[in-house]
Amino acid sequence: MAAKRGSKGKREAYGNKRAAATAAATISKHATIFAVLVSLLSLLPVTEGSLWNRGPKIEVSVQNNHTNYLSIRCFSFEKSEKVQHLKAGQQFSFTFPTNSIFPSATMVNCSTNMGVFVAYKFDYHCKKLRKCEWKFDLNQSYLFEPTATNWAPTWIAMDYNPNYESLERGGVVEAKYTN
Repeated sequence: MAAKRGSKGKREAYGNKRAAATAAATISKHATIFAVLVSLLSLLPVTEGSLWNRGPKIEVSVQNNHTNYLSIRCFSFEKSEKVQHLKAGQQFSFTFPTNSIFPSATMVNCSTNMGVFVAYKFDYHCKKLRKCEWKFDLNQSYLFEPTATNWAPTWIAMDYNPNYESLERGGVVEAKYTN
């Protein structure tokens, strides 16, 4: 009987090795297919009208909340707006399509004389409204939240990173800064 147990143990060990090899081959095959699909998707063009950018269009409205004129330029990975020189209280708007395949990849930044703020991210509430309204001044940027409180809509202060290098690294170019 001891010999039979030994051969049974060998058969089980062989079966386990074979099952492990089959599982590894299946995983390897699936990983190869996945890698091919990802590489094909990466070859798709990322332009404004491409498959990537067929999600809903979002409007961003930016208003100068300062007493003097300020310069601003808004941009994403796919598109860049021209520099706008806004007088006190003046605003401008632009629209852009969101990425339908990877919504979290859609982001719009606005660079001013004094820093940079993120004008659109996929987790902002204005995604549902399809319009993001902003005010900015020298020290802060504010995002309009119509449902922030139960009583009234309000402006919420958002991150505004003073970044003087933004003037040199694709931020506001040819800007006019005065106080």
